[in-house]
Amino acid sequence: MTAAVISRCAAVSDTSRIKPEFAVSLDGKKLTGEEAAAILGIRVFQTRSGASAFEIVVSDPQLKWQSKPTFTDCKEVKIELGVPGKLVNVFDGEVTAWRTELERSGPSVLVLRGMDRSHRLMRGQKSKTYQQATPVDCARQIASDHGLTAKTSAGSPAPVKTFRFQANQTDFDFLRKLADQEGFMFWVEGKELHFERPQFSATDDCEFTFGESLKTFLPRANFRKPAASVGVSAWDSSGKAEITGKAKKGQELWTVAGGKPGADVSRFTSSKTELSVVAALAATQEHADTLAKAALTRRAMEFLTAEVEVQGDPGVKPGAMVNLKRVGAYSGHYYVTEANHFYDAAGYNCIFYVARDKWGNSSVEKEKKKGAKSRPGRGAPATGKTRAPVKRPEEKLSFIEFTLQDDQGKDLAGVQVKVHLASGEVIEAATDDSGQVKIDQKPEGAYTVEILGVGSALTFINVQVEDAAGNPLSGASGSVKLSDGSEVRVMTDVRGEVQLTDVPEGEYTLTLEDADSVGADGTSGGSEQD
Repeated sequence: MTAAVISRCAAVSDTSRIKPEFAVSLDGKKLTGEEAAAILGIRVFQTRSGASAFEIVVSDPQLKWQSKPTFTDCKEVKIELGVPGKLVNVFDGEVTAWRTELERSGPSVLVLRGMDRSHRLMRGQKSKTYQQATPVDCARQIASDHGLTAKTSAGSPAPVKTFRFQANQTDFDFLRKLADQEGFMFWVEGKELHFERPQFSATDDCEFTFGESLKTFLPRANFRKPAASVGVSAWDSSGKAEITGKAKKGQELWTVAGGKPGADVSRFTSSKTELSVVAALAATQEHADTLAKAALTRRAMEFLTAEVEVQGDPGVKPGAMVNLKRVGAYSGHYYVTEANHFYDAAGYNCIFYVARDKWGNSSVEKEKKKGAKSRPGRGAPATGKTRAPVKRPEEKLSFIEFTLQDDQGKDLAGVQVKVHLASGEVIEAATDDSGQVKIDQKPEGAYTVEILGVGSALTFINVQVEDAAGNPLSGASGSVKLSDGSEVRVMTDVRGEVQLTDVPEGEYTLTLEDADSVGADGTSGGSEQD
């Protein structure tokens, strides 16, 4: 079963009053005068899943730049964007192509294109072995082969030395697969090849507020992505035996601060391993566990993603931490996965993509600490001054909208849900034919969706425990072993009862640690046991 939340926030006007600027350097020479004036637009596409790229659009109505070496013979490109006096480098790479566009109804332009230096790693597939090497060792060797400086960080857990095989792959694909499997980040920036375990900063690199610099925010919460546990089946080539690596919620290699983990919100849990992965080789049990933790982390970071548009900010780049405000429950800290920068005559805009593994507003609002200190307590002496009545601010109303889908992405119609608002109000609803629920005229703020009738049949347990004299046994602690094998800690109430709801049907066993170790067995479904 899958639940996905899709929301849309309308665009707002750009409040920036400062005209942005750019600087382009070709082969180390900064363009000025006529050359710089000929540039109509700049597009930079930053990513860590592939090669970052750029496009420079040059006005060429007389086709004079086609035969001049300024743009057509250059090899290296550096691009800076920002405001006067605060230009920041957003791209450092190489020219890989250029094209000319001649249109009857539009301007004639020359488009200079290029990629970061990771494109060097994408040429030619090879088969190669690395004896007793860690992923970091492989990255250092490949960086040296391509004239790049390796910037590596082993991090924790420590990488394992084992046999590595590059099977008819490009160097880029080989390192990308190693990074994904073992929990590293791999990218090329300038002349440096980075292969590191990420460490998310406790402070934000950028902050954007909806209605101000934040123009568009399109979040999506996919509740089937987070896994409560992951199992990895691998083969120990030295010991000739199977190894099973395990990881569970809370053992992610990295996480975004604040909020509730996506695995807790999804509620699609099971007593069995939720995600199974098959890996070719694992040197040790610790190595297999690391592979499981890496898979768990990847799934967790796919829980909440969003597309964001802001007025241009060169500080937005892959790996940066941003704080998005005034977007309800989606407010808070995010990790930037991709960033696209667009500069032209209309100004400087940035469209980027973010991810996090948490649900709920994690923004820090200092303004909320006011109020209580300004009100006198009951029985406080009168001051003799007449106070004007306080006018309560009008409550802002918005809407709630989400979609339920199964594992194949098929919309689920007719599913009963309960929507729990921050005020305590509970709204019962059902999905329509397209799997959607939309509720209008509700206060802004966080809300929780409870999906009813999903997964295995659930019931309740009500057990009453008495002592030898037939009196209710209160305050006795123990545990209930459910039909799915899980155990729940319990304590009898003043009536000697233990009550559990939303448990799987089937037999259960109640074991008390106190009162002469009284025990009880039964079948779930509301039965009472003495």
